[in-house]
Amino acid sequence: ASDDLSPIEAPQAPRELAPLVAATNHALQRQARLLAHQQRFVRDASHQLRTHLTTLRMQVDFALRERNPQEVRSTLEALAGELQRATRSTNQLLSLARSESVDLQVAPFDARDLLEGVARQFLPAARAKGLDLGVEASSLEARGDAALLREALVNLVANAIAYVPGGSLTLRAAGDSLGWMLAVEDNGPGLPEDLKARSGTRFARGRSTAGSGSGLGLAIAGAIAARHGGALRLEAGDNGAGLRAILWWPRASPAMEG
Repeated sequence: ASDDLSPIEAPQAPRELAPLVAATNHALQRQARLLAHQQRFVRDASHQLRTHLTTLRMQVDFALRERNPQEVRSTLEALAGELQRATRSTNQLLSLARSESVDLQVAPFDARDLLEGVARQFLPAARAKGLDLGVEASSLEARGDAALLREALVNLVANAIAYVPGGSLTLRAAGDSLGWMLAVEDNGPGLPEDLKARSGTRFARGRSTAGSGSGLGLAIAGAIAARHGGALRLEAGDNGAGLRAILWWPRASPAMEG
């Protein structure tokens, strides 16, 4: 059938056709994976953007009925904030879809340079929050998709800046014979208990942060780590304070071959 993407079973096919059957099955598998990503993206977008659009509609309706100029201005400011949140959610959805579907562009890169680039991007926002943002890493050659790994770091740092009221935020990199690690560590309040078991799940929010985030940042970082054959680990910082988000991936995995 035209919508049947299951692999072709041809045990009795002539030996000469085996490479053709294998290539066809590979193409069908890739098509099925892309279709699954597309369907998940539509579900995620519907879930996430519906809330923003409903809020915007309510705010517009209120502004149209209001006659007090100060109340209209307050509503417009609320509209601007909601549009900013909707824009970030949309960008995160696109990042999540890309992290799960694009082919990895594996190549050597300097992990310290990657961390320093992300730190420079967020330095103004960190200073505005009273955060001491720094990089603690020596020059380190790692191997992976630097663009996707940067996207993961951007989301981890953005989360930290959004939820840590002040203090320090440190980016680290390390590597050994097993693999590489990029970490974002803060000395803030840490991850709420109600989120620890669901970290990395789409749209998972803690009770203390409900309405203030999309819950997609950790999901994006986790998806990118998984694409590299690794994982995202969340643990307490030194002396049990703060949160350390560790993006780890191995040297030897199917994703890193080639």
